[in-house]
Parts: sequence; C-alpha cells; structure tokens
Amino acid sequence: MQPPVWQMSAQGQQNPSTTTTVSAFFFMLFEASSEEKNFLKAIEREQNAFERLIQHKKSMPLPVITMGGSTQEMQAAMGGAVGSYASGTLPLSVDTRTGRGKQKADKIRRDVAVDVREFRSALPSILHQGGMRLAPVTLTVGDFVLSNVHCVERKSISDLFGSFASGRLFTQAESMSKHYKCPCLLIEFDPAKSFCLQNSNELGSDIRTDSVCSKMALITMHFPRLRVLWSRSPHETLKVFKALKTNHEEVNVERAVELGSNESLDALLADSNADEDDEEIDEVNEAARDMLLRLPGVNVHNARKIMNVCDSIADLADMSRERLKELLGPITGQKLFTFFRQKLAST
Repeated sequence: MQPPVWQMSAQGQQNPSTTTTVSAFFFMLFEASSEEKNFLKAIEREQNAFERLIQHKKSMPLPVITMGGSTQEMQAAMGGAVGSYASGTLPLSVDTRTGRGKQKADKIRRDVAVDVREFRSALPSILHQGGMRLAPVTLTVGDFVLSNVHCVERKSISDLFGSFASGRLFTQAESMSKHYKCPCLLIEFDPAKSFCLQNSNELGSDIRTDSVCSKMALITMHFPRLRVLWSRSPHETLKVFKALKTNHEEVNVERAVELGSNESLDALLADSNADEDDEEIDEVNEAARDMLLRLPGVNVHNARKIMNVCDSIADLADMSRERLKELLGPITGQKLFTFFRQKLAST
C-alpha cells in the first residue's frame, strides 16, 4: 500500500539535501473511474474547507488576550485601577478620599450553595471558573441557592420532560415557593440543539396534556411567583446567576440547608420565631391556601382578593351574602354563601 499524499509531501520537504528543489508528484488515474471521482471530491472538500476557514477568520473578532491594551471595564473586573498611562504602570486616577460621605465600592457577591448531586453536570465547574465560590451541601429545596430570596431548580430538557411526567416538578415548585420569595426554574438547553421546547408546528391554542408548553403554562399559573430562566448553555447560566446576585446579600448556607428539613418545618409552625425579619413574617399558610383554591368558584385570580380581605377561612365563612357578592361577584358569591351554609346529608 502506497503512503498518503500528505506523508510523501512532508518527507520531501523535510529532506535537508533537497532544500532548493521542489518535490513534484504525479498521479496516474483511469479516466471516468470511481477512483478519479473520489480523488476530485476529496480535493473539492479540502478547497471548500480552506475557503470557509478564510472567510471565518475575516469576520472573527479578536480574543481579549490578544488585544494590545485592556479596557477600563476589564481592569475594574480584575481588581486593578481603572485606566492607566505610561505603558500601564501608573493609574489615571486614584481616589484616596475616605470622608464620611464616601461610600466603599460594593463587594462582589460570589457565594452559591450547590446541591452535591448537581456536580454530575458541567455547570458547577463553569461557575467555579467564572469566579463563583461554591459551597457543596445537601439541599432539600432547590439545586442552587444564590441568595436568601433566590432558589433555582435546574432542569435539562430531558429532565424537564421526566419531571412533568412524574409530577416531581410540581412538588419542587411548591417547596421553593413556600420557603423563598423568588423561586426560579432554570431550563438549560443543549448548545448543539435548537433553542425551543416544542416544534412551532405542534403548538396550538388549546391546553393539551401531551404538550410541554401547556404544562409550562399550567405550572406558571399555579405558582405566580415562579420565575422561568431560559439558558442556551452553562456559560449563559453563569451570566444569569451573576445578574441575579448583584443587588442581594450573600446566601446563608446554613439556613439554605435547614430549609425543607423536619427541623425547619417545626420552626415554621412554631409561634416563637420573634427574631425573623419583617419581610418574612407574612408567610402564607399553604394548607389554608390549597383549601381556599378548592372552594366552589374560587380560582387563582379571585383568591388573591380573598386573601387581602380575610385572614382565615373562618373569616370568609362568616361573611354575609351581600359582602361575598360585592367581593367576588353575584354568581361566585352566591356559590360560596350556599356552600358554607348548606347542611350535610344525614347518613
């Protein structure tokens, strides 16, 4: 078997005795044969590859590390002085004022509590490379806790379909909504595949049980505070996490671990939590809310009106017929009034 063309060409150029000569190669092929067609096809593919590479190099931006200087944003991100002169040895300006009205620059928030089961994916390593400080713990609620208000449940496309089929996503969203003010559902796509959940030809105007978009609409209707984060790749997820952490305090890792556990549930049910913040006092009784949504005529929209007026189900049951009709409308008000006052059939 003869050696390949590239191997013979490399041997001819590496021969020191023939530095001034040019190696010439001749091919003998049968005309209109399959061997000739394969050879011409290989040359055509090689030529097209080089042409595409040349065009790509013309339009490709330069990497940051190859630029002659660095921008002020880059220097600020690396912790250096913003702007410089004299070949980068002296800063343009250094503010040494420490007066009473002078505020220090905001600290970069980098702490993230990560569930240990998420380390099987590539996202934790990318977060670490992006400057985030990871705390590997066992979380009962969520996969990533960015702050005391942000809890993120990460789902790949295959995991999302499986969670919908098993009903696990509903339980996870309910748990996040119970313990965090801003629960987030992160849907992370594969960079090599299309950025869509469902083919546009399969979308319809009706709610269907076999449609993933219909299931997404239903879960967002049931959990109004649930935020859906769409990410093309783990690198885009890193940018989203940094943006969410900008104006919030660092995560309390111990509290994130305790939330959702039996000890945390007992603490939530106790009445002796006087050291909580004012924003955390008005926690919703999930059992009472679920019971309210199961009353005749009550849905997500008018349930908010009832919760703003009534403190308990007992207050709602004690309302008069006129007050219920004024609050919920004549039909729904009459339904509730009849429901609370009708007698149970004797058995």
